[in-house]
Amino acid sequence: MRNAPKAQPLLFAAWLCCLSSMAVAKLPEGLELSGFAQLSWSSHSNDTPWLGSWLREGTGVTRFDEDENGLQFNQALLEASYDVSDHWSAHLSLLGYDDGDQSLGVTEAHLDWSPLGDGWKQRLRIGLFYPVMSLENVGPGWHSPYTYTFSAINSWLGEELRVAGAEYQWTRPGRRYNSPHTYTLVGSVFAHNDGNGTLLAWRGWALHDRQTLAGERVAFANYLSFRGMLERQPNWVEPLKETDDRPGYYLGGHWRYQGQSDVRLYYYDNRGDGGTLEPSGQYAWNTRFTSLAWQYRFNRQTRLLAQWMQGATEMGNPTVELDFSSWYLMLSHRYQKHRLSLRYDWFDTTETDHYPMDPNDSQGDAWTLTWRYPINKHLQVGAEYLEVTSDNENRRLWYWPTEETQRQLQLVLRVGF
Repeated sequence: MRNAPKAQPLLFAAWLCCLSSMAVAKLPEGLELSGFAQLSWSSHSNDTPWLGSWLREGTGVTRFDEDENGLQFNQALLEASYDVSDHWSAHLSLLGYDDGDQSLGVTEAHLDWSPLGDGWKQRLRIGLFYPVMSLENVGPGWHSPYTYTFSAINSWLGEELRVAGAEYQWTRPGRRYNSPHTYTLVGSVFAHNDGNGTLLAWRGWALHDRQTLAGERVAFANYLSFRGMLERQPNWVEPLKETDDRPGYYLGGHWRYQGQSDVRLYYYDNRGDGGTLEPSGQYAWNTRFTSLAWQYRFNRQTRLLAQWMQGATEMGNPTVELDFSSWYLMLSHRYQKHRLSLRYDWFDTTETDHYPMDPNDSQGDAWTLTWRYPINKHLQVGAEYLEVTSDNENRRLWYWPTEETQRQLQLVLRVGF
């Protein structure tokens, strides 16, 4: 396993200086900038000291491990939006980290077309972006306003799913038709997501807040199963890569009732050709899944969020086949300026191939409890406790126990503009 990178709080100060200078700068008309820098004190423990983060080629399922206890620069975000015309706008999201393959890069970059009209609303997105299937990650830079660590579902979407293509939305606003119901239809054709499925197959689900940057490689453990038929497979993946020159698609539908209940249903298929191989050894993966998300607002202070996902992925002829599923349930309550959120996650991967030297079964669950408090519009403090238990069969390749529990406590300081 590679040595864990040392925490660098000086990067936090550098980002603050950068953000502060942008906040006071005179911007061109139509240009809006926003962002934040985040510092955290982290304490991590687990049942066995050798369980490291997959980012450092370990078999753990959290971003941080015991080598990173203490104060550290967590991440920073810079977002830019520019009104090109009355109907067109451009959007860019940059994220910076102190771990992983890249320190700074693009997570989203797209043009939006939203013509004005009295009836149905239309929206076209062209570029690199997330599908809007999540009701959890709705904050700036595709972050969550509820917890610092994303659910297992949205942690995976943040690391392996991004599309480069076009998406069209067609919305019937209920208010314009004197109806309590608002409907949206979504369709997309995309490329550059053929690596999607690799991490689920070998590492399994994880819980974290790190989004993969465009062009970035994501590491995982160098499993002993990478022999024989899998000898060309590296222990990393570039998930945002086009390998087989076959476009994928997704379809979605949204239903909102009186601003109280919100439902989003999506079907995704990257149409990957699992037999196509990069010169580096990375395969294309054929990944399909259905996602159903729901949010219910009891009142202005309290809401319930849930999401369910089920799908399958495969590569080779096929060589690796996998079914996967996960769901979470979260209750979030705001009291004055305090927000308290409690989430339970369940996740599973089930191997369906017949290659016993490469075990891919895993399952587990997690509890996340988060407190967030905005001192003012520029400064936020918070705390979070995460406990996740994972049972991964591939740990047996080293004669290690398959089931492990990881516990993580974070104290967070976020400064933004």
